[in-house]
Amino acid sequence: MDSIGFIGGFRDVVTQMGQFGVFDVLLPLVFVFTLVFAILEKINIFQNKGVSLVLSLIIAFFTISNAYISGFFMYLFSNLGLGIAILLVLVILLGFGLNEQTGAWKYIFGIVGGALFLVVLGRSGTFSMLFGPNFSFWLQQNAAWIIMILVVGLAIVGVYLAVGRTNTAGGHGGGHP
Repeated sequence: MDSIGFIGGFRDVVTQMGQFGVFDVLLPLVFVFTLVFAILEKINIFQNKGVSLVLSLIIAFFTISNAYISGFFMYLFSNLGLGIAILLVLVILLGFGLNEQTGAWKYIFGIVGGALFLVVLGRSGTFSMLFGPNFSFWLQQNAAWIIMILVVGLAIVGVYLAVGRTNTAGGHGGGHP
């Protein structure tokens, strides 16, 4: 069997799974059911697992009955996969360039991870849903101000952290040894 025929056959199977509703009905149903059931079990609001199970199933069916929510999950997690791939490449590249002893990689990873999270949310249409259809236009018009505010905010936080470290490391309260 040649590899091209196998890949084409696998794509046909994935296409058929999509036609059967696996990606827009079954997987969101299982996802929502699992999350709701885990939350209900963790908070232990009902003493009976059967009640948590039935309630989770009902919420999952209500969720998938809305086509927008199923589409939202599809776009959200496909973009999440893209974000994770980009983050993985970033981690590999940062591993070459930064020393773990400095701890700077944690901050860079957090900032870039947060930015990728916002990109994934933006690509899924969440911001347009929350803030209206003209949000992307507003964001483009005000991007310079937003970046400037973020840079100033990060500088203030950096100075605050640097001053806090020098005060705690520097003195013992004014007394002489």
